[in-house]
Amino acid sequence: MNKKLLLFVICLMTISFANAQINSMAIVGDGAGGWPTNVVGEVDAHQMSTADGGLHWTINNLALTNGSVKFRGNNSWALPYNWGGTTFLSGTAVVDGAGITSISGIYNVTFNTNTLAYTFELQQVTFQVISIFGDATPGAWTTDTDMTTTDGNIYTLKKVTLVPGALKFRGDHSWTLPYNWGGTDFPSGTAVVDANGITIPTAGSYNVTFNKTTLAYSFTFQVISIFGDATPGSWTTDTDMTTADGNNYTLTNVALIPGALKFRGDHSWTLPYNWGGTDLPSGTAVIDANGFSIPSAGNYNISFNVATAAYSITSALATKSFNASKFSVYPNPAKSSWNFSSSNENIESIQIVDILGKTIRSSFSKSKFVTVDASGLTSGIYFAKIATASGTSTVKLIKD
Repeated sequence: MNKKLLLFVICLMTISFANAQINSMAIVGDGAGGWPTNVVGEVDAHQMSTADGGLHWTINNLALTNGSVKFRGNNSWALPYNWGGTTFLSGTAVVDGAGITSISGIYNVTFNTNTLAYTFELQQVTFQVISIFGDATPGAWTTDTDMTTTDGNIYTLKKVTLVPGALKFRGDHSWTLPYNWGGTDFPSGTAVVDANGITIPTAGSYNVTFNKTTLAYSFTFQVISIFGDATPGSWTTDTDMTTADGNNYTLTNVALIPGALKFRGDHSWTLPYNWGGTDLPSGTAVIDANGFSIPSAGNYNISFNVATAAYSITSALATKSFNASKFSVYPNPAKSSWNFSSSNENIESIQIVDILGKTIRSSFSKSKFVTVDASGLTSGIYFAKIATASGTSTVKLIKD
């Protein structure tokens, strides 16, 4: 046997021997669901397959997130059977090298244990999961509330209930830097990597936006308006209502004419944020129903609760008022709540307003006895705007 042939045979035997030592191959890392925990007997999750005895390894439709990954043989870190790299989507692996930086997507992956060449072939674009997390959020510090995106850059949440507390944005349900952000400004600002949580001062139902590139964020209430040929803007321009909590919306002394009126969100017909109905002066609105029929021209006070769909549309110029002997409010002053009682007709709605005229509490009970929560309000003077089917009245309130 000549020397060249002998050398070739030795090389083949060496390669075969080396590859025979690789019983399995897997992709591991925080970009592939997490690093191995080193528990005895642990089998790596994303096992690759081979059709030629361990020279070429493949795995298809592997979901990766932003992070890093490595190739690992035999479910072990034993050298030389773990490899990192420096480039993505393809490159040459390095024994015991740093993790290969991964980008969110679905990939077909190949790895050659002879040449150490690897490729990540993109099959489908996926976007990083961005969520809100903290004691101000629905999941507190336990469960992330995921945002939605159509481009992997602008993330949004609509009508999410927040309470006073702290909130952070974070990626892939993890504190991995640089994908966790806090901040100091509210209701809008620029997030800061690894900063303290953003303080949410007031409970409410918020629309939240976050730009992963610029780190700009905002917390706003959904726009609720009245729309229709009975309204000032007819079927052309929305008339926006006001809110202090993103749930209770009001309009005071708005001029209406005979015709139809609907409530809708964000100046759009997008369901479920458009409502109509049939009952006046109050009731429960119905999604995508015909508009309310306003019977006569005049100035009206309008209330709408997005969460319950309860509404009230009453004349602002009603001349009837409650008979004082048949109506009472107690205790007044109050520490925790006011009780409103009417002996002759149902109370359709109650709006609690501060001295600046801003509505801070609303009730749509259609009952002769109504309790309105006063806890959480600062001490001072407030007013209750009370409506029945026959009229309205305003009562001065004191909060201890």
